[in-house]
Amino acid sequence: MRITQSVRGMLAAVALSAAVVLSSAAPANAAITVTLSPTAGAVGTRVDVLASNCDKDATGDVEGTDVSFKLPKNNNNAQGSFTVTNDLKPGTYTITVTCDGDTASSKFTVTSGTGASTGGGSTASDAATVVLWSGAALVLAAAAGMWLLKRRSGVTAA
Repeated sequence: MRITQSVRGMLAAVALSAAVVLSSAAPANAAITVTLSPTAGAVGTRVDVLASNCDKDATGDVEGTDVSFKLPKNNNNAQGSFTVTNDLKPGTYTITVTCDGDTASSKFTVTSGTGASTGGGSTASDAATVVLWSGAALVLAAAAGMWLLKRRSGVTAA
């Protein structure tokens, strides 16, 4: 039996596709990864920690400090948080999460100053306030100019 050229090409394409799919598949026991949100903040900032591929309760530590926290299991992940305290001086810290004997880490940078005690958001700076009021003044000036032009033209309102 003779296989035609097009059938041979199709079989080769299927075999190559299967090889690519099987070689790129994630292992059943994937390593945990740690994601921080935010990755930088000042004293008072709340940092949310997500340990992906961790299907058990986990613990977290901030390197070189007494700060530790729990990450309860949430589906196939573990989630927790900690707040940047006065004990953390400005600089970069390694946040290490341990999940069922496996460890993973990520970097967090403590900035100078203080953050919001709620862990997020910001306040408007003086420059932002100036821009806001300048914009409001321009809108009012444009409205006054339109009113004067309408009054001058003698057009009556309907």
